Amino acid sequence: MILVYSHKITPRLTYIFRQIFIRVLELPVDFTSAIEKFVSHSGPKLSYTHQPLGNEFFIASHDLLFQKGIQEVPIEVSNWSNIPAFFKLGKSSQLPYDIFAASFFLMTRYEEFLPQVKNDLGAFVAYQSLASKNNFLEMPVVDLWAVRLKEKLHEFFPELPHVSWKKPKFQPIISVVNPYKYEKKSLLLKLSDTLSALWQLDFFSIIEQSLVLLGLQKDPHNNFEELEALFKKTGNQPLYFFLFAKNTFYDRGVSIHNFSFRRLIKNTADLNQVSLLASHAAQQESKSLNYERQQLKKLIIKKIDSVRFNYGLLTTSLGYYNLLEEEIQKDYSMGYSDEVGYRASTAVPFYFYDLNNELQTSLKIHPVVADEAGLRKFSNQKAFKKLMELYENLPTSSAFHGVSFSNAILNAEEMKNSWRDQFINYIQYHAR
Repeated sequence: MILVYSHKITPRLTYIFRQIFIRVLELPVDFTSAIEKFVSHSGPKLSYTHQPLGNEFFIASHDLLFQKGIQEVPIEVSNWSNIPAFFKLGKSSQLPYDIFAASFFLMTRYEEFLPQVKNDLGAFVAYQSLASKNNFLEMPVVDLWAVRLKEKLHEFFPELPHVSWKKPKFQPIISVVNPYKYEKKSLLLKLSDTLSALWQLDFFSIIEQSLVLLGLQKDPHNNFEELEALFKKTGNQPLYFFLFAKNTFYDRGVSIHNFSFRRLIKNTADLNQVSLLASHAAQQESKSLNYERQQLKKLIIKKIDSVRFNYGLLTTSLGYYNLLEEEIQKDYSMGYSDEVGYRASTAVPFYFYDLNNELQTSLKIHPVVADEAGLRKFSNQKAFKKLMELYENLPTSSAFHGVSFSNAILNAEEMKNSWRDQFINYIQYHAR
């Protein structure tokens, strides 16, 4: 066990130290503000305060972990041997940067609680983030800093245990907004699809729609049996998130009362873990979230303790409080729907810290490094090559490699772009 001394043990301090030591590095940690206890401790120990007590492993502390409330924090990002870092420290510190305060800032999404310009959906956009502005969005810098810390600690305390390496967990996520491209939709939505195709002079879609509705061709989005066979063959266990909400301007899909749609969800839930893809309205108000959750729970007769937001997490300062009110245990929304990278600058699951009330909550956040919409900004080959590189470059065994795809990814008509083939190869690459 590593004993940490600080002049003041705060909720912020214990939260981030436990994340880095226990969940990232898999090393036990304890805390004390009593100098006598710290001095008498015979095992590995470090001090995190303003001045070293003696010749111990000392890390100078930034004020962030001892503050309360949310305020502007001046940040200057520098280069630490090819890893971006901030909150620079003095020469007496064993580390040149306060990685604990910096990690807290990034993981709590502190910047999303500050005033910001939002997009039309009301979302915090990636280009405003510190990570995007300083070109480290695709780097899990919190985990990289943690590995640097561990290397320094091993030099100081050779008796520290070495954690055996194992491959990080890959988690395929299937986000189902529209299980069918043409079938099972209301007459109004079918007409809307047709008029939209006509407006874009997309005659292929008009012909395809006609063939599907006449029963002469399979709906190109109805790929659930093929997905099931692929995941079973490769040993991967997917998470399915179904949009199960009333049709609105933002969320348009098959009616939740449609018999075929309900049977599809039940059949999928019999073989896989199925949970809720919460609508835009559900992210805004707990009443809608409760309704959608209860409706899905009644259908599959299983506990709904995981949620992913349709359109992605709009902003941390809003979305997670509704999940807490509903006592949701797990979230799979921490990422940007239109950008590849680590929104919280870590690939390791962590608990949501409530900055408004200064406490760690029970909501466990699973970072999602990429969504299909963001991947499609690249060519199919570049997109999946990037995913493989991100996975191979994960620095810790505790990392979580979550990637979200739609059920349309296996659309056979997209052979010209080979997204289907690249996806199949990618899942086979992660075969267990």
